[in-house]
Amino acid sequence: MRAQDAGAGASSSGASSSSAGSSNSGGVGMIVGSNYVLKPSDVIEIDVYQEQDLNKTVRIEGDGTVSLALVGKIKVAGMTVAESKSLITNLYNRDYLVDPQISVLVVSFSPKVIRILGSVNRPGVVEIPHDRDMMLTEAMAMVNGITRLGNPKSLKIKRVDENGRSRQMEVNFTKIVTDPDVKDIILQEGDTIWVPERII
Repeated sequence: MRAQDAGAGASSSGASSSSAGSSNSGGVGMIVGSNYVLKPSDVIEIDVYQEQDLNKTVRIEGDGTVSLALVGKIKVAGMTVAESKSLITNLYNRDYLVDPQISVLVVSFSPKVIRILGSVNRPGVVEIPHDRDMMLTEAMAMVNGITRLGNPKSLKIKRVDENGRSRQMEVNFTKIVTDPDVKDIILQEGDTIWVPERII
């Protein structure tokens, strides 16, 4: 699946998706808003118009940098697609090219995952979509639900904040799926969900 810089007219939401029709390769693309924030392990494609030697597809390193022809290593993680495009354009324009026309495409995204363990039918890792939130009900469906021995009234969600502090929430999943007044829970990257067994 291919992702493209949507330019200045992109929605203000972080990343909006839409069928982009047939590309030159015959595939269907996903448009990424120009304010999608790049992350380590994202793969980006830099195209410089009429300068094929400068074109490059590269994975963003763990330190947030990519290495490009002529300009060397630059940090792009934490920047939006639009900001990275502007930075690369300015670097080439300053010393090497006259009014370069540059596009930045996101080819693949750094995976964001949660872990669901315990009394579920298919415990393991679940990937969060890059362009929207994942709710607890959706994540539980992706592991084929809770086993007959599991206790849906006492799920534990462990979450680590930006400062490395962890906290644990206890959730009554039965109420979420049966009571219209109880809100679903938005999961975050790195969450661990534990489903205990029923106490007999």
